[in-house]
Amino acid sequence: MRKVIKWVKSILHPEHKMNEKEQLIYDIIEGLCLQEDTDIKMAPISGRYYITNKRLEYWVKIWEDGTTITNHKFSLSNNALQKYQSILIGVVEKTIEKNREDFDSTIFRNEIELLENIRVNINSK
Repeated sequence: MRKVIKWVKSILHPEHKMNEKEQLIYDIIEGLCLQEDTDIKMAPISGRYYITNKRLEYWVKIWEDGTTITNHKFSLSNNALQKYQSILIGVVEKTIEKNREDFDSTIFRNEIELLENIRVNINSK
């Protein structure tokens, strides 16, 4: 039964197969997201994502209809299907989520240390 459901879904919503240009753009976005010094911001009202890496001098804007990649020498704009843009946005969102999880675990660790210090201070006085 699951195989039938999966088959029907693949017919109704086929997986997006990237062409060479789309694959290159995907690889660039993924590569930038993996860099520790990459800054990612999201504009919640417009739904745009901004990726900045000053060291590599690349700036990227991703929105539901397209992507723009820029540096000091060139600018490339690529309008694409929303299905492809959703794939790119998914890469960026996963990176944002991972960064937030790292932040949360660091903050939580700091809270535990703070509480332990408070307990020690209370017990020592």
